[in-house]
This record gives sequence, structure tokens and C-alpha cells, in this order.
Amino acid sequence: MKVILCFITISILLLFSACSEHIVESTPSIDKNLNSIIILSKFSEIQSKIFNKSCALSGCHVTGVQSPNLSGNAYNVIVSKASTQGLNYIEPGNPSQSYLYLKLIGANNISGSRMPRNAPPLGQSVIDSISAWIMNGALNN
Repeated sequence: MKVILCFITISILLLFSACSEHIVESTPSIDKNLNSIIILSKFSEIQSKIFNKSCALSGCHVTGVQSPNLSGNAYNVIVSKASTQGLNYIEPGNPSQSYLYLKLIGANNISGSRMPRNAPPLGQSVIDSISAWIMNGALNN
């Protein structure tokens, strides 16, 4: 019995040592850049980590400047609220019919430029989080 156990242990060690050069670090380094942060698909996370840091800035989407106002808690001014372009800013369950989402991805049928204006596009993980939030009903969570 000890011989079999010893044989299995040695076999496993040999297997791992043979594969060791192919093992890579599975946890990527965390960059403090917004584009590398994975945002949870919750409105509170989107508000605090995206709107407050990239949109609700002086000269952008704050009171009295550019609609919609994304400062504070923007939920009531964007979800199921019509944009000037005929689509709701956020159409629960449908990112492709949500004007704010279309602005973030730079869709062809938007007015003006992709958002955030004069800044790099949001990272794909951030955009995917917003899309998932919308697809899940755009809840105020």
C-alpha cells in the first residue's frame, strides 16, 4: 500500500514539474486606472465608480450644464426617461435602445461624439457592467 501511495505521489510531482513552465499567474495585476477596474453590475457601483468619476465633472453632466445630470444619484433622471434623441437614456432590459449606453460605445446612430468626450473610451469591462445592469432591468440597487 505504501508503495502505491509513494508511486502516486511521485507521479503527481512529476506531472506538476513537467507543466511548471506553462503555468502562468492567474491573478492579473490590479491597475488603479478606471478602465481596468471591474465594476459590479449594480447602479450604486456605476454611479460611484463611473458617473461620479468620468461624467459628473465640471463642464459635463452636472446641474445646469449638459443633460442628463449624472451627479448625485442620477437614477431618476436616466432610467425610462426620454433623451432629446427619441430614445430613453436607459431602457431597462435593452442596452441597444438605451441612448446613454450607445453614447458610451460610440454607436453610429448617436448625436455628437462618444462619451466620455475628450477622454479615452471606458474599458470593455466597465461597458460590459453597464450593459449587464441594463439587461438585468436597470434596477436602483
